[in-house]
Amino acid sequence: MDTSHFTDIRSLLGALAEAMNLINADLENHHEQTAYLSYLIARETGMEEQFCLLCVYAALLHDVGSILYDEPRGVRDIEREAHRIAALGASMLRGLPYFRRVADVIEYCQCPWQSFAHCRAGADEETEALWRCSSVVYLADRVVVSLDARRPALTQSRRIRDIVASCRGTLFCPAASDAFLRVSEREYVWLDVLFNPRFLLFFTGEITTVSLERAVVLTQLMSRIIDFRSSFTARHSAGVAAAAGALAALAGMSREERLMMEIAGNLHDVGKLKVPRRILEKPAPLDDEEFNIVKEHPYYTRLILMNVRGFEKIADWAAFHHEKLNGGGYPFHFGADELDTGARIMAVADVFSAITEDRPYRAGMTKENSMAVLRGDAERGALDPALVELLCGHYDEINRLRDKASRIAGTHYQASRTAKAAPSVTM
Repeated sequence: MDTSHFTDIRSLLGALAEAMNLINADLENHHEQTAYLSYLIARETGMEEQFCLLCVYAALLHDVGSILYDEPRGVRDIEREAHRIAALGASMLRGLPYFRRVADVIEYCQCPWQSFAHCRAGADEETEALWRCSSVVYLADRVVVSLDARRPALTQSRRIRDIVASCRGTLFCPAASDAFLRVSEREYVWLDVLFNPRFLLFFTGEITTVSLERAVVLTQLMSRIIDFRSSFTARHSAGVAAAAGALAALAGMSREERLMMEIAGNLHDVGKLKVPRRILEKPAPLDDEEFNIVKEHPYYTRLILMNVRGFEKIADWAAFHHEKLNGGGYPFHFGADELDTGARIMAVADVFSAITEDRPYRAGMTKENSMAVLRGDAERGALDPALVELLCGHYDEINRLRDKASRIAGTHYQASRTAKAAPSVTM
């Protein structure tokens, strides 16, 4: 199996955009629209392709910090606390390999250009380039927020162009302003922004391939987006990924399959982005309506992941974590004949992690109680008995790996909660 070209950045971007859209209906397509316009502006300024792509990634993620806020968080709500949200988002991303520069751009992407005036003179070339990327995302975001999808796009264009021109050199970077004014002369750009946001995926340059190893790291980002919405789940996906990878190794899976299991663990709850935070954090039993909402999340997980190149098997493993061998799971009600080893491992890892990790409202179960629960589920036909016994036989080893991964995720979560806004902002 050639793992050096396992997937590509374009597929992962598409999945990331789909995931962000689940969080709030008011935010649907906002980040794709901002990313598309950011790319056009960056390219028009003459930026190197690496910085054009950096603008795309930062634009797609510029509001990711809003997941740490209570719901609802619509576009207007986010605008009122944009600097704080940018700081939270940057903090979430900064500890991840490959995302340091994206985090740097996001940290300043809500700062008007004049905010950089006092420090631009002494900036090195790299810092200046990142600030220019931030200024591009800032301008694109302002334009997208100003557009009303209920009105004809071209009717609004003159007013927005006039505002950008009048704020050139103050709110907006001169080079970015000039580039925007040039590209926005083309009517199709306004139509694309409002009605064809997925078009941005055609503007990410050559398709950059991603190895299986790098995909594991990149999907840790989505794991954070999923889990950091709530202190109740802040460490869950990291623990599931660690437990699933360890159990896969013990079950004799190949190295490649073990890495795929880790990716599935990172992403198994991506569909929970559609579940309201009030339900995620409810310390009491869910009522029927609330539980029906929760039962939808594996479906959305599969819907998002099945279109990522190379993730066909991963999508199934991730989405089937609430299926049971006796067919009593949800939402697909698959039985033993339809659940392969990967899906069975994911189900065991998910239950194991859920009952052993500490939550704000209860401590994790002891070893004895955890094994009793797992074996009880196996006896009732929910979990694979052989895999449950394999885990119980290596309980301490797997639990140590799960706990380590969960603690690291918890540390990142706490750091994200205490992030400070960019100090150079002078509104």
